Amino acid sequence: MKQLPRVKICGMKSADDIGLAVSLGADAVGFITEVPVNTPRKVDAQTAAELVKTVPFFVDSVLVIMPSSGQDALDLIDKVKPDVVQLHNDISAEEIEIIRDGTHQKLIRTFTIPVESKELPADLMAQVDALLDNDLIDGILLDSGKAGATGGTGMVHDWSISRQVVENTKAPVILAGGLKPDNVRDAVKEVRPFAVDTASGVESNGKKDPAKVCRFIEEARCING
Repeated sequence: MKQLPRVKICGMKSADDIGLAVSLGADAVGFITEVPVNTPRKVDAQTAAELVKTVPFFVDSVLVIMPSSGQDALDLIDKVKPDVVQLHNDISAEEIEIIRDGTHQKLIRTFTIPVESKELPADLMAQVDALLDNDLIDGILLDSGKAGATGGTGMVHDWSISRQVVENTKAPVILAGGLKPDNVRDAVKEVRPFAVDTASGVESNGKKDPAKVCRFIEEARCING
């Protein structure tokens, strides 16, 4: 029996956003918090903390951060109190260990795959394996990258690369990067990820679009064939 992928809708900025995503079947909602990049979806820690309190039981709240150190991450985690933490930058294993030792939350580490890449980055699996072997993370997220941007590009990378990662790791793999209602079914069929993640792919005019959120979730879970 094929496992239905879990769905995360990222970039929550209001209780209405959360209510929409949850009512349409999202398994997780993401809060992009105090990141040092220009994105219309980021919120401050106080706002994130208030919103996390409204996330229903059995739906995961995911704190998306780009901390400069393990202690910075712990400070944000303590303020927001999410279920899961997504480390969305190239933070070192040493700093991740500080986070691991200081919190009970599940940790996801983001890895970027350049949109122009045609093959698996040489050191990606070695990095993943080292983090897993030392029990520093619980899962990985694969996002699309381009010069000057670590994820959040709205661009698709070569899914065959992500499929290789899925086939060669024991960790749950979350697929992101340019996913939207029109392509998420194909992405799931090719990659077979544990979960899929979208933000801009379900928006219209900068706001979460109910029709797009609904269709994205439906298409993500339509994995016949």
